[in-house]
Amino acid sequence: MRIAIVGGIGSGKSEVLAVAKNEMGLACLSADEINAGLLSDVDYIREIAAAFPSAVAQNVVDRAALANIVFADDQARLRLNSISHPRILERIKSDGRSMLVVEMPLLLESGAQALFDEIVFVRTPLRKRLKLLKERGMSRAEAMKRIRVQAKPRDLRRVSTREIVNDGDISVLRNRARSVFVEIIEKSQKLKKTF
Repeated sequence: MRIAIVGGIGSGKSEVLAVAKNEMGLACLSADEINAGLLSDVDYIREIAAAFPSAVAQNVVDRAALANIVFADDQARLRLNSISHPRILERIKSDGRSMLVVEMPLLLESGAQALFDEIVFVRTPLRKRLKLLKERGMSRAEAMKRIRVQAKPRDLRRVSTREIVNDGDISVLRNRARSVFVEIIEKSQKLKKTF
């Protein structure tokens, strides 16, 4: 069973993934971490350099420069996604573990819905997301720029099978995440018994 954790930037997806990994003992992947790993792949760097020459120097991708380019230009962002998404999805598909939880910031943008049996949407009020992003050192303008180019919460909610509302403190989020994973595990065990 594959489980996606989705939600916009600053919604608390990483905290939900941490519950799955550290408290529930589930196998986990992060699309962002897979993408970070690609930055040491020679072929990937070559493709990035060809598409965005100003973001690569001496075979090293300048992540900040690349972010500035793609968050300011829809076509540039689509170009980057066409390079990175197939590699990220291939890594997820090739993972053979029987139950896998994947933090997927760009589920809809990558067209990956069909890869997952469960899609857990972390729904967080905008003001809380902006506060979290500010604490990470991001300006309101930069945060809003990134939020605007991501899938809308209503679209994520439409494709999700479960929802975690992140409107309290960190312990509330963890408790709600734990409850969702318990339900998913129980569902998975019931399905196994029927076959």
